[in-house]
Amino acid sequence: MTYYRAPQNSILNTTASRATTDQPDEKFAYFPAFVKVQGKKVVVLGGGEVAAGKLRLLLRSHADITVIAPEVCDDVANMHNTGQITWERAPFVDTMINGAIMVFDATDNPHLTKRVEAATKRRNILLNVVDKTAHCDFIVPAILDRAPIMITISTGACAPALARMLRQRLETVFPATLSNIAKIARDARETVAAHLSDSLSRQRFWTRFFQNALRADNTGKVTPDDLAHELCTFVPQGSSATVPSGQSLQVTISADSAYDIPHGVAGNIETADIIFHDNDVAPDILALARRDATLISMSLSNDKHGEIPDTGLAISKQIQFFTQQGMNVLRLCRN
Repeated sequence: MTYYRAPQNSILNTTASRATTDQPDEKFAYFPAFVKVQGKKVVVLGGGEVAAGKLRLLLRSHADITVIAPEVCDDVANMHNTGQITWERAPFVDTMINGAIMVFDATDNPHLTKRVEAATKRRNILLNVVDKTAHCDFIVPAILDRAPIMITISTGACAPALARMLRQRLETVFPATLSNIAKIARDARETVAAHLSDSLSRQRFWTRFFQNALRADNTGKVTPDDLAHELCTFVPQGSSATVPSGQSLQVTISADSAYDIPHGVAGNIETADIIFHDNDVAPDILALARRDATLISMSLSNDKHGEIPDTGLAISKQIQFFTQQGMNVLRLCRN
C-alpha cells in the first residue's frame, strides 16, 4: 500500500505518482487566488461604459476606488456624486497610481496603455488591460455571486465566452439561499470554536451542518437556531466527550471519470479523511478528495476480488484504527 496526499497536493511518495500520471499536465498561466482589497487603493483608468462595468464589480468590494479620466459617462459620474469612488479629472500621470495594489486600464488607448504598463511594472502593481490579455498581470474570471460565497470560473483567458456560459448554467444549480447559509456559518464560527476545542470535531460538525443545510428541501429554511441546535446535539455544552467516532464506508464504482459517478458517491469522497482505493480508480475521481485527505493506494493481486487475504485483513485493522481516532474512512473499489 502507498500513502500519499490527495492528487491536487504534492505527492509524498514517488511510487504514488503513478496514480496521478493521467492528470492534465497543462500548467496554470494564471494562479487562482483572491486578493484582499479591503481598505486598499484600486485604480481604474477611463470613464466610459467599459470602465463603468469594471466599477460595478469593484463596488461589490470594500476597495478604495480611484477613477482617472478627464471625462466620465453618466453612470461613473453618479458613482462619484454618491461618494462611492474618487474621481481624478486629469490626464494620467505615473504618480497617480502610487500606493495602488491593482490597476484596471479601460481606456482602449494603446499609447496610454504602454505608459501605464511601464508605470505599474516599476511599482510592482498588478495591471489588467481590458480585452488585452497580453498586457495583463491578472484577469477577472466569470463570477457566480452568492456573497459571501463566490464561485469563479476561468478558462485562462482563452475562451471567456465559455466561462460565461458555464457560469450561467451554474446559476440554476446553486440557489440564492446559499448566501444565507454562509452568513449563518460566518456569524457562528467563534461560538463553534469555543464549543469544540479541537479541529477534527469542528470539521466533523461543519460537515454535518452543511450536509443537512444543503438538502434540496431545506436550503431556504435554515436559521441560526438550527445551527445552535445542531451544535448542542453534536457535543452538549460542557460535555467532556472527545471527538465522536469516525465512520467507515465501502463503495464500489464502475465509472471511469468524476463526471459519471453518482452525486452521493462524490459526497462520500469529498467528506472522507482517509481513502483506501484500488489502483485503477481514475485520478480525476480521486481529485474530488479534500486537499488535506490522505489517500492510500491498495496493491491488487490477480484474484477474482482483486485482494490478497492478508492485505484485506491489514486494511480492515487500519480502518478500525482510523475510525477510533474519529476519522471518516472510505474504501473505494473498482467494479
